[in-house]
Amino acid sequence: MRPSARPPGGPGGLLGALLVTLAVSGLAFWFIIGLPWGPHNESFDWIVRLETRTLWGALFDKFPSVLSLRPLGTGAAWLLYRLGGHDPGLAEIVNALLALFAWGWAASGAREQRLFAVLALVTGGVFFAGYIWVFHLHGIFYGPLLIYLAALVRSARGPLDMRTLLAVFVGALVTALVHPYALPLAVAFVLGATLQTPLLRSRQGLSAVGVVVLGVAAAYLLLVPSSNRGVDGDPLTGWVTSFATLEVDVIGSLVAGGLAAWTASRVWPGPPGLWAALLTLVLAAAGVALHVPVLPLWIGWAAAKSVRHGRFTMAALLGATALLPMANPTGSPTYAIFAVFVALCASAYDEPGSDGLLRALRPVHVGGVLALMLVVAVLLRSGVPVPVLSRIAQPLFVEGERTRQLELLGEKLVASPWRDHPARLLRSAVKPTEADAIDRRFRPPTEDAHLATWLDWKRGTPPAATDTLVLTFGGETVAGMDTVLLARGRYAGDALVLRRSSAAMAPDTLVRMRP
Repeated sequence: MRPSARPPGGPGGLLGALLVTLAVSGLAFWFIIGLPWGPHNESFDWIVRLETRTLWGALFDKFPSVLSLRPLGTGAAWLLYRLGGHDPGLAEIVNALLALFAWGWAASGAREQRLFAVLALVTGGVFFAGYIWVFHLHGIFYGPLLIYLAALVRSARGPLDMRTLLAVFVGALVTALVHPYALPLAVAFVLGATLQTPLLRSRQGLSAVGVVVLGVAAAYLLLVPSSNRGVDGDPLTGWVTSFATLEVDVIGSLVAGGLAAWTASRVWPGPPGLWAALLTLVLAAAGVALHVPVLPLWIGWAAAKSVRHGRFTMAALLGATALLPMANPTGSPTYAIFAVFVALCASAYDEPGSDGLLRALRPVHVGGVLALMLVVAVLLRSGVPVPVLSRIAQPLFVEGERTRQLELLGEKLVASPWRDHPARLLRSAVKPTEADAIDRRFRPPTEDAHLATWLDWKRGTPPAATDTLVLTFGGETVAGMDTVLLARGRYAGDALVLRRSSAAMAPDTLVRMRP
């Protein structure tokens, strides 16, 4: 089946601009509330590298947890860290702006702009956990990758010819210098376009496809060392965990089920679509009861809808992005957001009738919603209780506060009588596949190795004492140990530094967190 005829363009002018803003507002709402954080995970280690390396070293020397050469990412981090006053805040804000640009760019290219804006508002607002990288210095890799994916989605609706393949190939090579996931996405696009377009199945077209595939393979071999080409972990467990942590809770699963059922109803007209939606709701309810992620149902129906409309390129992108969590099966929700992003686009596309049902939306309506969201976001950030939303925002406040607590404790530790003592975390910040990623009451914001690297850099020398200090979060204490340093927490509970000593805590060692 060929792609359906091009419907009239979306609204322009003020309404069009407001709809694009509405589409990104679900994400922007949480960014306003949470940004910026202190260092998180390997960002503690990154800070040491960025402080001690030249720009050339930042471009080409290995960074912790980075499995390939990514000079455009690490180089940008080096510049932004310095421009931000040797603080990760500016890089985090840039990460957020890149993500918002990708969403806005996809929204501006949607002919079903009203429908896209509503679906994007829900999707970005509910499935926000995957964008946790925005609050990391080392999240600099993912914004450009999302922008490249938005470019692929936009291109999938336009003419698919050899010029398009060339643009996709060049874009993949450039984006791969930020993140190598661009390479399999380019291959998926090219293979889908070949199925979709007879021109690309000619001898000349197949030659162009072969050049792209071989070029992508060569780029992968050059950028990713052989030691990092394997999969470390169970791919299926990582895949399931990524989508489960993206849904977070029952509310996320129910929203995913609703989106899946609506998309299923659009695959076939009339009763078959209604039966598909009903079956999807039953499967979604079973997923909720069994604690199995529901989002794959939505992605599957979005792919089926794309095939139904002859959009094999979009279906191929959905297939490739859905498999990304298997490539690095840590269970991080970040790896699942790309499939959700494409599913959003595929669900909204080719729906002129559904979009027409929203023609009653006027600038005053959209502007009112945006103004209300901004007021609520500012109230939440200011600490004013807002029914329901304050509870939903609590985990975001907790995670951000812990990063600042650890920063404060580190500063205090190197200025204290215990500066020469080694320190370790009471609990491990393990991967989501290795522990309950939802229960984070006592979870530290980094790992022992990153903490040790950071503290050694701040001290100027490795620790010389033999007595090891213990850092805990959420107010957790240890029998037989005394608190020697403390950082008060408004949301996360107190962060403590414990020592095997009965000496009384000095008054000047108390650090109170600012609201």
